[in-house]
Amino acid sequence: MSNKKSRRQRDAARARAAEVRRQEGFNEAHARTVAERHLDPRFVQRRRTDEGDEVSWHPDSQTGQGLQDAVQRQLERFREKFGREPGPDDPLFFDPDADEPRPMPEERITGMLGEMAVLAEQAGIDPAFVHAWRDLGYVVTEDTRHLFSAAEVQAFSDAVKAHQRGHRSQPEHPEPDAPLESLRNVISAIIDRHDPRIAMRVVLGIDRAAATEGEEAAGLMASLLFGALAGWLSGAREAGLSPNDATAAVDWVRESLGTANGRKVMHIAGIIGHPSASGATVNEAADQLGDDFLPTFIWLTAGVVATAGKGDVHWLNQFDISLGG
Repeated sequence: MSNKKSRRQRDAARARAAEVRRQEGFNEAHARTVAERHLDPRFVQRRRTDEGDEVSWHPDSQTGQGLQDAVQRQLERFREKFGREPGPDDPLFFDPDADEPRPMPEERITGMLGEMAVLAEQAGIDPAFVHAWRDLGYVVTEDTRHLFSAAEVQAFSDAVKAHQRGHRSQPEHPEPDAPLESLRNVISAIIDRHDPRIAMRVVLGIDRAAATEGEEAAGLMASLLFGALAGWLSGAREAGLSPNDATAAVDWVRESLGTANGRKVMHIAGIIGHPSASGATVNEAADQLGDDFLPTFIWLTAGVVATAGKGDVHWLNQFDISLGG
């Protein structure tokens, strides 16, 4: 491995390690907010049941009074429209053009949000929040952020920033995410064939990028791929991957991809909470693993997917993190 290629991988590792740390800090701060607001009467509460989510609020709180007023106004509209009290199966927010109570069509909601964005801009209010609401189907405010997962809050924030930069966060016809899709395909092939050499396709792809587009482009690709792998692994741990699950993933690598590769993944297995991991930092692991730095992350990810994810590479999608600026 050339010094230039080694430096590229280490730089990518450092950059994405910083991104993962930032994401972990965001997740920890969000978890504290959720804990602090739990059962606090000043904030809306949500309880998950077998029949769906139940939202409640203290009637004496400012939020509670505002929500009560909004609900009462909507009940009055229902009575005026249909001449009766709403039943338990009737939608609170109904289609005003229908003769019988039915939920408001999605396209009408989208149109209303579009109109709201125009009115907001005319009033000097940033319309990016309304556009993000329209894109994602939910809106996060400072008072309600505890009702959403950290990933949902991050996604909403990213959507707002994208619109503030002047472009849609979810294009009408998005281009496929080729590098990450290729990475998922590599992981799936490793699981199916038990062949660790397949991981080298990723390294070769980065080398081709260096030859055709330059070292800067290759570095960005390496950074993106490392960020995805580290995000998937740390996300799995945060979502409840247990030490026993981590041990099972490493055992799968050892049994399916070879004892030597099983030893290599132990350099980085701390990211998934393996109880016997070496405790090496990302920089130390990059120096120790050399050419096999990215492949080792790929092998460990394959082990996690093969065991905790039951072999379904799309199980990783729930752990995607924002890899942009």
